[in-house]
Amino acid sequence: FLPAMSCVQKLAIRGIRSFSHEREEVLKFERPLTLIVGENGAGKTTVIECLRMATTGQLPPNCGKGAPFIHDPKLENLPEIKAQFK
Repeated sequence: FLPAMSCVQKLAIRGIRSFSHEREEVLKFERPLTLIVGENGAGKTTVIECLRMATTGQLPPNCGKGAPFIHDPKLENLPEIKAQFK
């Protein structure tokens, strides 16, 4: 008898690295497998890092207090950025 496994059904990202702070991007994960593919710089690694942060609470390597992980407000001349993943 195997115990029931948890699964992630969807992930919402906003203001993390290259993801816009103005619009929430929702990724839906299909069973039994979801492939994450795209060109260099498309955000594949960011998706994996958001999954890791959401499930374990661990920031990506070399992120210190999260600064490089969160979208930089200076790129758009904004006073602040609110980032979230859920």
